[in-house]
Amino acid sequence: MEYFPLLELPEEIQALVVERVARDSFQDLYGLKASSKSMKALAERHGVYYFYDVLSVPWELMPSQLLKSCYAEGNPSTLEACS
Repeated sequence: MEYFPLLELPEEIQALVVERVARDSFQDLYGLKASSKSMKALAERHGVYYFYDVLSVPWELMPSQLLKSCYAEGNPSTLEACS
């Protein structure tokens, strides 16, 4: 399989890719953050925390900082979970 350089895409496209990868898995989200400074910056953008599905993670495994970040962004699944 040929390697595709994600960082050569426009920043808006990179952000969309990061949002989709990190959407359902906090392991993927933290893996992205750990991979490089540019991926960490993209993973900390508003859209990632807004679209992240916190209901897909068992509460005992949910990092509190992740839940706080999602709630601060107005994430719909945190609003449902906390009501």
